[in-house]
Amino acid sequence: MAKIKELDSLISDRVEFNIIIDKIKELLRSGTQKEAILIKGNKVIKNQEIYWALKYLGTKYAAVSENEENVNVSLDFLALYDEISDPGIRVYNNAIELIEKDKPTPLVKLNGIINDEKIKIWGKLEWYNPFSLSIKDRTAWYIIFNNLDKINNKEKIIEATSANTGISLSAISSILGKKTKILMPNSSPEYADKMLKIYGSEVVREGNSTNDLIEKVKKIAQEENAFVPDQFSNIFNVLVHLRYTAKELDYQAIYGKLRLKGIFASMGTGGHIAGILLYFHNKYNGIKVFGVQPMENGSIPGIKKQDFNKWWSISELPDKVFSVSFDEAVEMIVKTARNNGIIPGISGGAVLAGFKKAYEQGILEEGDYSCIIPDNGIKYLDDIYEELS
Repeated sequence: MAKIKELDSLISDRVEFNIIIDKIKELLRSGTQKEAILIKGNKVIKNQEIYWALKYLGTKYAAVSENEENVNVSLDFLALYDEISDPGIRVYNNAIELIEKDKPTPLVKLNGIINDEKIKIWGKLEWYNPFSLSIKDRTAWYIIFNNLDKINNKEKIIEATSANTGISLSAISSILGKKTKILMPNSSPEYADKMLKIYGSEVVREGNSTNDLIEKVKKIAQEENAFVPDQFSNIFNVLVHLRYTAKELDYQAIYGKLRLKGIFASMGTGGHIAGILLYFHNKYNGIKVFGVQPMENGSIPGIKKQDFNKWWSISELPDKVFSVSFDEAVEMIVKTARNNGIIPGISGGAVLAGFKKAYEQGILEEGDYSCIIPDNGIKYLDDIYEELS
């Protein structure tokens, strides 16, 4: 007879990620676990893909049995939302717990963005993450802590980054006692060098974009016995946003009684929008996910124009992509600041500009929309103020 057990009490052999992703989609679409995980003692001996799918969705429990049998247990009953529902009194034993346990990041209604009472906009403020003050803390933490066995045998961590991921990696690596080497293009903002060096990282600047540095990072990693997180193709860059960013937003929308109709997100590595797509396109019918990128030949820190021929294979594509200019991003930063008292970063301004374009095109139905705001504008004050002047 099937029973409910904590996932963390079980052990399982690994399964190929494409099989796990298919099972994640199936679980989200049905909202239920339909087959028991077959166990012997605490060892999973069959339906390992269900174990790993539930693990990456972040349920606390699973339905298990010593005999093959069908079950019908909802994800809610398996405590899908428990890990992100309440940070409590927020006293932590170490700084890593700030990213592990201090969830969810805030969701706040933004006023004055458009003049329409029937359409509401909510900003998910990712600068509440502790290290780089950006959404990239999630990626860096999840990649590192899912690869500790590999990292422990390496001398250092090396990565190509435009800024925030490198800062996140450097902060977490310093806690773990690991050295970091960060390669950044010449176009990266100056504040990044200062933060990286405070964390003790070696900083190398060259090239015009992170794309110019990826192969060099791999070569140096071989020469210097370094671990490469490879945020550009590491599946954990997507899975962390499936398990946390997307699920948090889902829970917040339910708790706040939002009629969520769409989500707007910027695209750099594409990790966080891919995780959001994977979650919402499978769990719900009708919630659209919109991407935002720079205009042709334009430049916006942290995001880039996408080549969907090289898109994450595990995820669906955005429902529509909006291209915005640097000027449009700054305009929305200032508008948000003067109506709400908070200053989004430039990529966040771009997301808000994408939302505004969608509204002006008349493609948004009545209801609530969320914009993922990756970081805070404090880092970019000189750029914002120069454009404003």
